[in-house]
Amino acid sequence: MTYEEILIRQNRHWRGEKFPVGIERDIKSEVVRFLDTKYILVVTGVRRSGKSYLLFQLVDILLKKMPSENVLYVNFDDPVFQGLRAEPGGIETLYRDYLKLKNPKGVKYLLFDEIQNVPNWEKWIKAYYDMEEGIKFVVTGSNSTLLSSELSTLLTGRNLQFEVFPFNFREVLKAKDEDIIVSPDPGEIYMRNYGKKDSLRHYLDGVLKWGSFPEVVFLDESQREAVLKEYYKDILYRDIIPRFEVRHANKLEEIAYFVISNISNAVSYHNIGELAGIHENTVREYLNYFEKAYLSFQVAKFSYSLKEQIKNPKKVYFIDTGMRNAVAFRFSQDIGRLCENLVFIDLRRRGKRVYYWKGKGEVDFVVMEGLKVEQLVQVCWDVRDAKTKEREVEGLVEAMGKLEVEESVVVTDDYFGEEEREGRRVRFVPLWCWLGREG
Repeated sequence: MTYEEILIRQNRHWRGEKFPVGIERDIKSEVVRFLDTKYILVVTGVRRSGKSYLLFQLVDILLKKMPSENVLYVNFDDPVFQGLRAEPGGIETLYRDYLKLKNPKGVKYLLFDEIQNVPNWEKWIKAYYDMEEGIKFVVTGSNSTLLSSELSTLLTGRNLQFEVFPFNFREVLKAKDEDIIVSPDPGEIYMRNYGKKDSLRHYLDGVLKWGSFPEVVFLDESQREAVLKEYYKDILYRDIIPRFEVRHANKLEEIAYFVISNISNAVSYHNIGELAGIHENTVREYLNYFEKAYLSFQVAKFSYSLKEQIKNPKKVYFIDTGMRNAVAFRFSQDIGRLCENLVFIDLRRRGKRVYYWKGKGEVDFVVMEGLKVEQLVQVCWDVRDAKTKEREVEGLVEAMGKLEVEESVVVTDDYFGEEEREGRRVRFVPLWCWLGREG
């Protein structure tokens, strides 16, 4: 089989046309730093999070400094590659067709989208990485198994890994032609954006209700729910069930729906298993599949003992508040849990390692830097209720004492302030302001 026609169709820059670049992603600058190195750049993230557009943005940069024939883009999610997926050596045939078609001179940039669709892709890339100096690889995939132990073993020391999530709050604002002055200090963000905070809260309300998948942000509201439900089905039926060879799809669906309905709650594998009528080990497997496909995430209880972390319930969070609302048919009554979910995704997007803390009270997020606690974050949407506020702050102060943390943050709806408790500082920061911080 020849792939020349497919390559010409997918590589519009060879025809003098431009790729759509969309909203510039914050992560782009991180990836660009390594474009001229020999490292294999591996980009993973949930389906429809914007990985392809990130590649288009990289193509746009590359074309400013090299001939178009030196840049090859291939989207392996295209149904036309069905045969290649079953053909031994199919990727080699495709590469040879590219060389025959364009005869590039000098360094060649190969940008492979959804590479996990190609069997043994990592072995092929390793072989060319080892024997040929003139190739630079950038690959994407909708499954974190791209970063699996097998890949790490084959390409150890040769790859750098990046994760793409749906838009962050600043990127949503760019899409809406709105701006926010950013800073590492939430206090400065609050003061410098105070005049437009009602507008910023309006867009944040949209994120809580509809999420921040790039395509969805640009859709009319009447179309969003149907699209989000399709995304959810695609993740289950294309990225999880076939790839992990799940035999009882109906049970996996039940567990997925349970997770969606229980975001920010602590759950145990045993209890979920009893509800679904399956063994707790199967529940553990399913939740791990969800995490590999970036559908949901688990947060362990904070403890310096790994045994304690393993045996205690995990809190669960979902990739996108909009998808969660579309599938679970909820919104207003869950506003506090949705905000907590949004805070977790923001921390995860920033590469933070987080736990929850439980003593007499609870703290939503213990943010770690190595073995040191970097920050404590509590989400308390409505601090106007004095009892709720006191309960949340008491849990925070208790944890600050136990973990020797001098300052912590309470993320709120619209309250900005500061209190001193037992010689420690508690800052109250609105969610729009907290999401706008740098770093």
